[in-house]
This record gives sequence, structure tokens and C-alpha cells, in this order.
Amino acid sequence: MKIIPLLALSLLLSSCVTPSTPVADAPAAPADGVRAPATNDDLSGAHLGEGLFSAREDGLKRPAVRLYLNRAEGEADTYYAVLFEYTDLLKMSVPYLATEKASAIKLNELVGYLNEIGTHIEAFKVVPGAKANTYNMHTLFVQNGRIVPATAAKLLLSLNPKSAGISGAVITGNKDGNIVFPGDTEKPKGVFGKIGELLTLTQYEMASIAYSKGHLASTWRGNWNDLEGSYLSVYGKLKDGVHELYTENGHRKVKFMKSQITKAKKFTNPKSFDIVGDYLVSEPVPKMYILTPPPNRARTASDVEMTGRIGLFLDVFDGSAPAAGGHMVTELVYTNPRDPEDYMMYYEHPQHLKNVGVSGK
Repeated sequence: MKIIPLLALSLLLSSCVTPSTPVADAPAAPADGVRAPATNDDLSGAHLGEGLFSAREDGLKRPAVRLYLNRAEGEADTYYAVLFEYTDLLKMSVPYLATEKASAIKLNELVGYLNEIGTHIEAFKVVPGAKANTYNMHTLFVQNGRIVPATAAKLLLSLNPKSAGISGAVITGNKDGNIVFPGDTEKPKGVFGKIGELLTLTQYEMASIAYSKGHLASTWRGNWNDLEGSYLSVYGKLKDGVHELYTENGHRKVKFMKSQITKAKKFTNPKSFDIVGDYLVSEPVPKMYILTPPPNRARTASDVEMTGRIGLFLDVFDGSAPAAGGHMVTELVYTNPRDPEDYMMYYEHPQHLKNVGVSGK
């Protein structure tokens, strides 16, 4: 049975409102001060879910979502999290195929390069809620060289006490609707033999199939030494290394360069086109990074745009397993804590090259 769009998607996956909420050092503890943990399980991992956004006016009403959870060091039953919403998975497969075939037939000139795999990305601190089996999700902000949670929780994660881990959990508080996690008990459907059947699949079902058939994972990475090198303006433009990660004299640094071949509207975020300059990198929270301009440099427009963002390495479609082909291409994201849609994304060079730089060709 061959379904070209879905197989293309599996190949793709194997390769690669402004709130005025005050910010506090940490969310307040429950009133009783002695609340038992919501669960004895470690919820760390990358959990596939589905948005049920019936109130949404624009965009997918049932997108696939991914909740990455990483246990907070030294804090009981507390996590750092990234909430990622996928873009339309079938549409995403088209520019990917063009990129893969571009060396032989210049399909990219017709359909463009892949520059979008998500629509919303937001970072949180997740702490036990007032009721058993609940967690408050506090948006994270950059403040004075630290990453700190907002005082008030934005979302509420409620576990299913009858299921293990995230299976059956729901996230509430989103103005568009709830996010649900069917869990491991929900087996993905098989690959169908008719296009009509494919088109009736939900985004969650398509993601489940692609990850299962492609032997894929989804990973929130954080080993800086493994992630140094060149990052591309869009996926597959191998001569457009607009962002470089490196270590100099023991200090982590990044450099942004202006592309000569990728127009602003072709970046994941058009704002990326004008970002230039060098920055020092710190990691106030494990696997979360912030940028600081070099000392004594006059503040630039790029500084204004970048210094409030949180950097994340997300291997959304992790094909590093041997069964998936052993491909590890990480996406570098810079979130805007005040607007989950206003994130920047750069794509690791698939050969993990360094100092690629920008080219006029």
C-alpha cells in the first residue's frame, strides 16, 4: 500500500496577546503548605496530545500538540515544560520533499523550502496545584539574567487518577479550548490504502502514524557541545548558515548573520531576517538559554528583539534511532514569552557543519 503524502511525512519526520502579568521568583505554595505530590510518577518526557480548539477562529481546530516535561532539579514534583503546537502535517510534507529532491529537480523554486513545523511554542514552570492530580502551568519570562515564572498560572494540567503518567490528562485554561492526551493506550491506526481515508485522519492520528511507522521520537535537547555549529535560515538551504553556535575561551556564544539569499518572508519568523550580531549565552535553567549582548556594546535593535527570548533546542522529529535512519537534526527556537506565535526557528545543518556562513548563491 502506498500513500505518497503520508510516506513523505514519515520521511520528513525521520530526518529532521501581550499579558501584563507580574513576574515573581517562584509560584506561591498552596495555602496548606504541606500538599502531597500530585503523583509519584516522573512525568518527564515528550507527550503527544491533541488540541480541541472549537473556539479558535484562525488555524487548525484540532492540531497535534507536544508537551515536553523535564523534572526541575531540587524541587519536588516540579517540572519545566515546553508546549509545542504542530502545523498542518500534510502541508508540511510538500516542501520537505521538494528540499530533498532539489539537487536533481529544482522543486524548491516552485513550492519553496520548509520553514514551518509549528505554530505556537511556549515555555512553562509546572508546579503542584491546589487539588490532587493537578499542576499549575506558569509562563516563563526572562528577568535580570534569570528565567522566572509568572505569579499567576496561565494553564492547568489535570491528570487522570485512573491512568499512569500523562495518559488521559487534560490542559485547561486556553481561550481556544482544551488540550487532551489520549496516551499510550491509544494505538495509532494503520496506513490506509485510500487517499480519502487518509484525509479523514485527525492531525493527532497522522502524527501517531508517522512517529510509529518512522520509528521516531521527539526530544527536548540541551547538550550544548553536541549542538554547536551552523543553523540554517530554512530547512535544506545548506549554504545559508545564518546562525552559528560556538565556544570561545570557555564562553558559550552565538552569532547571527544576515542572509543574502533568503527573503524575510521565507524565514519561520520574518523578524529573523534583520537579526545580526554576537551574543553571550547562559543557561539559567537546564536546557533553557538566554542571550546577553557583549559588555560595552551600544544597545541595538537586535538586542531589543533577542534578549527577552528563551532559547530551546527541540528535535521535534527525532530520527536518531537506528531504525529511523540515525538522523539528528535539531531545531533551535527562540520563544517570545509574551506571544507563543512570535517565535524564531533555525534549522541545524544536517551534516552538523560549522562556520558555513551565508552565501550569495
